[in-house]
Order: sequence, then C-alpha cells, then structure tokens
Amino acid sequence: MTELLSFGFWAFVLTIAGINAIFVFGLQIQAGTTGLLNFGHVCFMAAGAYTMGLILVHGGALWLAIPAALLAGALLGLILGIPTLRLRADYFAITTIAAGEILRIVIQNNPGADPENPDSGTGGTEGLRAASGPWKQFNRDVLSWFDSHGLTLDRRVPLLVLVWLVAAAVGFFLWYLSRSPWGRTLKAVRENEDAASALGKNVFSLKLQALALGAAVAALAGVMFTFQSTTLYPDDFLPIVTFVGFAILILGGVGSYAGVVAGTLVISFIQSVTRFVDFPIDADKAASLRWVIIGLIIMGIMAFRPQGILGKKSELHLDV
Repeated sequence: MTELLSFGFWAFVLTIAGINAIFVFGLQIQAGTTGLLNFGHVCFMAAGAYTMGLILVHGGALWLAIPAALLAGALLGLILGIPTLRLRADYFAITTIAAGEILRIVIQNNPGADPENPDSGTGGTEGLRAASGPWKQFNRDVLSWFDSHGLTLDRRVPLLVLVWLVAAAVGFFLWYLSRSPWGRTLKAVRENEDAASALGKNVFSLKLQALALGAAVAALAGVMFTFQSTTLYPDDFLPIVTFVGFAILILGGVGSYAGVVAGTLVISFIQSVTRFVDFPIDADKAASLRWVIIGLIIMGIMAFRPQGILGKKSELHLDV
C-alpha cells in the first residue's frame, strides 16, 4: 500500500495513460471519425517503435529517428489500406488484425544475422536493447538542471511532462481537423459512403488519408512507449493493446477527444488500484479479474450511456 501512495508510482501510471491516449487518438480519427473498424492498430505503434529503435541502436540521430518512425507508420497504413479499404467493414477488420500479427511475428523471428549480437536485427524475443537511444542521458541532464536550481524531481517527471504535452498537442490538432471541412467530409463518409460518393467525394482516398494519419499518430505513441520502456519486445504489441484502445474509445466516447483522455484515465486507475486489492483467489486469476471489472464497466456504459462519458449520441450512427 505504501507504493500506492508514492508519487513515482502515479507518475508511471499517468505516463502510460498519456501514451495510451496518444494511441487511441489515432484510433479515434480512424474508427470514431471515419468509421474504419481497424483491429490491427497496434501494428502501427510497433512500426513506429521499432523504426526509431533500430535507427538509434545503429547510431542514427534522434531528430532523424522520430520523423522516420512517423513516416514508417503512415507508409504502413498506406500499404495496408490500398488493397484492403475496398473490402467490407468486417473483412477489413479481420485483415488488419492479421496484418498486426504478421508484423509482430516477423519482428519476433528476426533477431539478426548474428545470434550473439541481437542489435544486428530486431532482437527477437530477447528484445531490442537501448532502443530509446540518448533519452536516458537527456532525462538525467534535465533532472540535474533542476537539481542545480534547488528543485529535486522524480526521475519519471520529464517523460511524464513530455508525454502529456505531446498528447495535448496531438489531441488538439485532431480535434481541430475533425471540425474542418476535411473532418466533416470524413464524418459524411462514416455516415453514408454512397451519399458522399454521389456528392463527388473520393471515398477511397478519404479513407486512406484517415488510415495513414491515424497510423502516424499510433507510431508517435510507439515513440513515446520506447522512451518509457527503453527495451522493445514483440509481446509489447499483442492484439490486446488494440482492444484496450477500443475499450478506452467506447468508455470515453466515440468522436470525443476529451473522452479519450477521460477513458484512458479511468481504465489506468482501475488497472493500477486493483493491483493492491487482496482478492481471495489465485494471483493469476486476480490479474484477469481486473479485465472483468473493466468489462463490466463498459457493459454498464453501453447499457445506460452508450455515447460514453463525454461522447454525443449523434456520433453513434456508424455505418460499419
């Protein structure tokens, strides 16, 4: 219980919550605004994380690695979207989850040409070490600067502040886009593709743009995750990550960017606090019980407030 009251613990929880918020912002522009049922969203996060990690491990500069990570996510979105976006919504969902698993398995089975040097590839199941590059040193420099001015900070504070600044900037940018003519056109596509097409809108192109943009945002979440984790493992990018993203989206409210923040804070709080509850069952079953609690909350939201915590009922008319 002492850990539950510590600042360091909650700084870690809020950092993960901020990363999740960035991740779900990308899902919001795809599923919430455009109506794309993307069940493989985590693959874009993996693409961003491993692209940056590989560049930094091989001596690349951070200023080059971050844009390259975002570009990798967007390009993967384009590559995945061109052959699949003309599929029916349910087939598109199946295809995206398969794509995510293909990428994860490729990463897992590509440790490098030299088994004794995992940094020559993705590291496989041993993990890609030092994937965050110079971040640790930068973090120490920031803490030292504050310490020299008489203010001692927890080591998690710099990343916590960075993550939430990025989350605020991304959320505001996507919220602004959703209210622009382009964003309103995406909503028209979501509501009725045939009507949007009859008005002269290129539905396929608009879907592809939304998929690529959301993929780049997920890649940015991968960059922040790499800073937090420093070592990347394939199992960090299991399909459950996407489904947790959808849980946050449903809980917070489809179409609401403020709702994404609310949803991720609620789920992060539940996941964190229930770790300290002494359930009268086995430890492995107690871990699963946290997801049962989250599932019951989502069921209650869907039954009594289907638009989510901060969502609007008008955003629920999805043609998927």
